[in-house]
Amino acid sequence: MKSKARLTSVLLVLVVFVFGLLDVALVVGDESSGWQVDVFTQKEPFSGVGFGEPSDAFAPHEAVVLFAYVTYNLAPVQNILVSYKVSGPPNIVQNISLSLVASTNDVGVAKVDFTIPWPGENAETITFGDWTIMANIENASDYLCFRVGWIVEIASLNVMDEDPPQGGWLNVELRLENIAMASKNVSLALVLFDSLNQIIGNLVVRNFSVDVGGTDFSSILQIPYWAAVGLGSVNASVYAPSGAPHCPGRSATFAISLLGDLNGDNKVDVKDVSIVALAFGSHPGQPRWNPVADVNKDGGIDTKDVALVAKNFGEAYSG
Repeated sequence: MKSKARLTSVLLVLVVFVFGLLDVALVVGDESSGWQVDVFTQKEPFSGVGFGEPSDAFAPHEAVVLFAYVTYNLAPVQNILVSYKVSGPPNIVQNISLSLVASTNDVGVAKVDFTIPWPGENAETITFGDWTIMANIENASDYLCFRVGWIVEIASLNVMDEDPPQGGWLNVELRLENIAMASKNVSLALVLFDSLNQIIGNLVVRNFSVDVGGTDFSSILQIPYWAAVGLGSVNASVYAPSGAPHCPGRSATFAISLLGDLNGDNKVDVKDVSIVALAFGSHPGQPRWNPVADVNKDGGIDTKDVALVAKNFGEAYSG
């Protein structure tokens, strides 16, 4: 029994000793990581710190600052030459490729910078998309990717009422897309024009938050009674807090119809008066109700609607 106990004790000591050596080996392995380089950008907090981590997005003409942190056994190393290979998105027009070099400073960081080019014709095809950065030293390398494009872009602009009358309402809907890794606050501007290119309305929304991926926006704008009949337009623009535009604007057209032209024949006459007269005094759900005759859209057909038709009685629009 004593021999077995003694043997068991010896085995336990050997096991503890072996695991102790393994722990020491693991610690030494962590501390002896050799040469490392980590490339990242100025886009805090999504700068790409860490091996192969992506950076936040960049816009056209924006400066890209690249940092490469060089270490040996986790300690920074000075005066190490770092080479950078910058590759733009593959395309059939022109593939951008840049080679840059810099030496590490007192804290082991090599710094270079360049500006996202904008070559004119086909610029979006050439520059928009995923960019790749390779940072190399003699014994190690790292890479990161980032996206280039309009950080916030008006993806779509639609008008839901294609032919509002003078004094009517225009429902505008936008889709804003955001390629950044965080939400962005923007100023959104809408401007309405009539067929004579006169400004007939505008809306500015400040500090509008666009979520990562994108956000929808809608608004209802009134058409003035004095607006010129015919083809009008709405222009949408998005601005950064600095006042610089985030992207090119978008526009959509709509037709401003003649107030009181209820049958759509481009004139206001007894036919239109008859439409109101036949539905006079009615409300939604009643037999004589006709939503076309509810000119002011207040849910009832009364003298106000008659007055609005009478306002342009005898007027015509040639188109």
